[in-house]
Amino acid sequence: MIQVSINNEKQTLEPGATVQDAIEAIGLADQSMLGVALNMTFVPKDKWEKTCLNDNDQLDVLRPVSGG
Repeated sequence: MIQVSINNEKQTLEPGATVQDAIEAIGLADQSMLGVALNMTFVPKDKWEKTCLNDNDQLDVLRPVSGG
């Protein structure tokens, strides 16, 4: 098992887990408007299924906020 931080909360995932797996693990069903950074580097959506996570990685999942 590996430990990753997702939005500053520790999560335990299977070795070989991808960014896509991590997003699903935190229960985000609507992924159409998310931004993701892995260790402070943007990950394009078309790379989520191919980008593997490592122990102690930091994943930030962001949603747009509207208002004014």
